Order: sequence, then C-alpha cells, then structure tokens
Amino acid sequence: MLPWAKGWIASQVLDAYLVGPSWGINPRRYDRNFRTSRLDFLLEDALQCFPHHAFTERDYRATGETDFGWALKKWATAEGLTNKRSYIVSVEGMWGGYPSIHSARAFLLAKLLNSRDVLRNVYQITSGLSSCKLFVAVHMRSGGDGFITPGVGENIRGKFNVLVPGRWYLWVCTALQQRYRERIQFRFFTDRRSPEFDEAVRRFNPGQVVQDGLTECSDLFLMARADLRVCSVSSYSLAASFLSEGPYLWYEPQLTISQGHYSLWGNPNAAESAPPSKSQNREHLSNADEPCAAVRDIPSNCLGTAMNVGDPLPESLVRLLDQRLSTRNPRTNLLEYGSVPQG
Repeated sequence: MLPWAKGWIASQVLDAYLVGPSWGINPRRYDRNFRTSRLDFLLEDALQCFPHHAFTERDYRATGETDFGWALKKWATAEGLTNKRSYIVSVEGMWGGYPSIHSARAFLLAKLLNSRDVLRNVYQITSGLSSCKLFVAVHMRSGGDGFITPGVGENIRGKFNVLVPGRWYLWVCTALQQRYRERIQFRFFTDRRSPEFDEAVRRFNPGQVVQDGLTECSDLFLMARADLRVCSVSSYSLAASFLSEGPYLWYEPQLTISQGHYSLWGNPNAAESAPPSKSQNREHLSNADEPCAAVRDIPSNCLGTAMNVGDPLPESLVRLLDQRLSTRNPRTNLLEYGSVPQG
C-alpha cells in the first residue's frame, strides 16, 4: 500500500501516468480484487528496462521533507525533470512510512471502494449496524505468513509478526461491553477462523454473518470506518488505523518502553529518524512527533492507546469514545431532523 500511494502521489506531482503495482504476480491474487490482468507485470518490467530516474530513500531524505509529494517535487526540480516532456520515474519501498503519504488517503480509500465485491459487502454489514451505537472492529490475526506464537514469558517488545493471544481480545471486548453495554456493537475480522475467533464472535456478536466473495478490501474498508479498532500486530491493522484517522487499541506487551513512553517502532522518538520538515509540514510534525503512539495513564488525546490483560480501559480512549457516542444522538443532528441549542 505504501509504494502504491507513493506512485500515485508522484503521478500527481509530475502530471504523469501511474503504472503498477503488478498485482498479477502477487501470491495473494489481488489481481482479482482490483480486476487487473495476470500479465500486468509485463508493462512494468518493460519500462524498467528503459532509462529511468529512480527516486530512492537517499534522495527522499536528502530533501529534508517528510511529505512524499513535497520531497519528490524538490528532487524532480533539482534533477531538471520539470523541463522535460518525456521521462520515467520509479518509486518503491516502505521508507518514509505513513507520515509521508497522508495526502494519499483518499486515493487508497477510493481504490478499496472500487475493488471487486466491496460495495456489496460493505452494504451487507453497515445496513445491519445501529447508527446510534459505537462500532468496534476487532482484527484477530490467526497465523501464517511467518507469524509466530510467542512462548510463555517470552519478551516480544518491539517484535512484529507475533500472534496476540485470544484472551487479550476477550478481555478488551469485555471491558468495552461493560462500559457501554447496549450502546456498542462489534464486528470481528480474521484471515482464517480459529477457536479463539469463534469464541469472540459467540460472546460479542453471535449474529455475525460469513460473507461470500472477496473480503480482503471490504474488511479493510469496514475496519477503517469503525469508531475503534482493536488491533493485531500486523500491517493489516496498521493500514486500517492509518486510513481511519481514528482511535485504536494495541497489545501492550508488544510495544517498546523508553523513558516512560510507549513506541510502536522501537523508539519513542521514532519520528526523529524521518527528515524534519522545512516547509508547511513543520506545524503538523511539531504535534505528530510527540511520542503518543500508545501512552497509558497519561492524560492525552492520543489516537493509539495500549492495554494488557487485566488493565482497565485507558481513560484517554474512554474520553474519545464518549465524545464519539454523544455525536451519534440523532436528536442533535440537524441533518436527521434534530435540533441544537441556540447561541
């Protein structure tokens, strides 16, 4: 998703035609989701054989920008590309991370919505949700693709591709249910069913239906639409949280701790590894660089919060959910024939 977003941003900055990604060679068969040819890689491979300009991580960091579009524009100007009519530029990689592709959210959401089976699947689920209740998406990764089950007492702080124990999801959902009772609704998402997944569905959403067709993109879109995401330690949960711009809960034992702060990437000041902005991004980064990715017991409005089995719901999360729930009252929504106080 990150390279795709970078490619689209580059096409906008350079007024160019976007080629790729090559879904045809993807082992998960995403060519079916995005309705592309199994031979789509041939064009991309052919273009790589021609002389082209590769925008690399080194080039990106040398610009001093965080936003990918601003960085690429500065680089293209220095390379003299803005004076050329025909040229090829290639981009790739995970470098820059989510802070660099904020401007591509709409593009990615549009691609998800336009992929196969998504509108049907989304309607099937959302038509059964109450607009007056909180909607919680729970992502339970069940293994495969290099995911491992940690041993008893094993330290997993800072490690990825680790499975979160089923009892953590049950604890979190129980705490949410006790807090909001009939004002909350759950939907559980997984790559494959497991006894822990079935138990969570039985206890918190026994009427959950199994959808037909392709669900990878629709599940991601639904998770992004939820009021809260209960995450697995996976790139899928990260993508949903990025697209949502809303609160999410993370498994506390996986987070790195340093100087009283939690960090997802193993460094409480991880943003320092990205180049500081020298343009209009500075004001944004002055807030985003604060190490609030997942801080417990500290009053804040951070979107990400940490929780372990036995912990109460983080107070900062409760405040955000309470505020969200209050906006769901149709009596105060002018569009739904409600009213608001004068003055």
